[in-house]
Amino acid sequence: MLFKKITALSAIIIIQTVLAILMGGAFLSRASAGKILPGISAAGIYLGGMSPGEAEEILRDKYRDAGSGVLILEGWGRRWEIPMKDIGAVYDYRECVNNAYSVGRAGSLAKRVSELLGNKTENVSVPLPVRFDRDALQTLLAGIGGEYAKEPVNARLVLENKEIRVIPCEEGMEMDIQETMRRVTGLQAGMVFVVSIAAQSAIPRIRDGDIFGLTDVLGECVTLFDAASEGRAANIARAAGLIDGLLLEPGDTFSFNSAISPADHRGGFRKAPMIADGRMVEDYGGGVCQVATTLYGSVLLSGLEIVERHPHSRPVKYVPPGLDATVAEGLADFRFRNNLDRPVYIMSSGDADGGSVRVAVIGRKSGKAAYIITTESKTISPGMVIRSNPGLRAGESAVAAHGSPGFEVSVYRISVIEGTEGERELISHDFYPPEPRVIEIGISSGG
Repeated sequence: MLFKKITALSAIIIIQTVLAILMGGAFLSRASAGKILPGISAAGIYLGGMSPGEAEEILRDKYRDAGSGVLILEGWGRRWEIPMKDIGAVYDYRECVNNAYSVGRAGSLAKRVSELLGNKTENVSVPLPVRFDRDALQTLLAGIGGEYAKEPVNARLVLENKEIRVIPCEEGMEMDIQETMRRVTGLQAGMVFVVSIAAQSAIPRIRDGDIFGLTDVLGECVTLFDAASEGRAANIARAAGLIDGLLLEPGDTFSFNSAISPADHRGGFRKAPMIADGRMVEDYGGGVCQVATTLYGSVLLSGLEIVERHPHSRPVKYVPPGLDATVAEGLADFRFRNNLDRPVYIMSSGDADGGSVRVAVIGRKSGKAAYIITTESKTISPGMVIRSNPGLRAGESAVAAHGSPGFEVSVYRISVIEGTEGERELISHDFYPPEPRVIEIGISSGG
């Protein structure tokens, strides 16, 4: 019974206290009609008793222009200084004043009671926020992120003393743009405009475990070129580097054009001699077909599935007819599929000084199966064309074109198990038209 009386008395005291606070708050609100309540400040400036207009004016006078300042971003021992005007920085005076005026006036009963109680014991500080052009800020952070980032390093395979070993991967670091934006947009007047860049790990695309166990050379091909042609040598080295270290999971299809694109000055390629429409021309990427051809040879020996391959319009010097692969962005590609039940890894290098390009497909052999490549070729005579030349005297002749033979070639891939040939697969049947020998004879009797 005594407990019930104490509980009822406590409830009465609480109700009376709340009513007293509300009545006091109502009196305070009437006394401060149109004014910010006492005890409220913003950015270090006391605003109690001011009208919203007066408060905004004094804030503008104290904190004039956020755009005149400098934002400093720091990370990894580096710092970037960005003019605040470049990211549209402005102080939001109106929001600050509205928030200051609403203290003790807006919200739930409990919130107003809490704020009024607070006004009796301590000041309420309202922030003066800085607003930014978010698109400009995000674009700027993305640009700095490129400078700030430490690229991850993929795990890779190397061949040393006829043994394949794994070079471990390394995690990188990159800017967490969204978190860094949150830190920047949380700035307010009175703060030092220095923000630490938020970082996050950049995970390598190929980790150690992805290539662990790939210990066999499934197929390897080497071709030679004239290192004296600097543009061609540079292009071969560039293309070989771009396909080096690529990992194909079971079922993946590789596209040579996609791997080296863009094959022009934007991709670091130079102009060099190349075959186009049956004749030699000078254009960007001259030499990349030799890398595609060398890769084609190693893929054939690996037993992988050829999806797309095109021969040149005329034989090339670095491989026999039928074993070449031409590429041209948007026109012809070399593509193959990993039809094995395990990953394969491409190891590629171009020696611009020594004049060689080497490509190997690394994987894990299943049993003792291997492949050999054989060709069946028919040579087509170039023939001869005789035509008149008014510039030659009667009875004179000259060779205008030496001509070259054509070829009809079938390429087969044969599986070999323990020295015994097995399945014979037709890979391609190509035709390289002959170029006739052209003889010009004179018809002029002279003068």
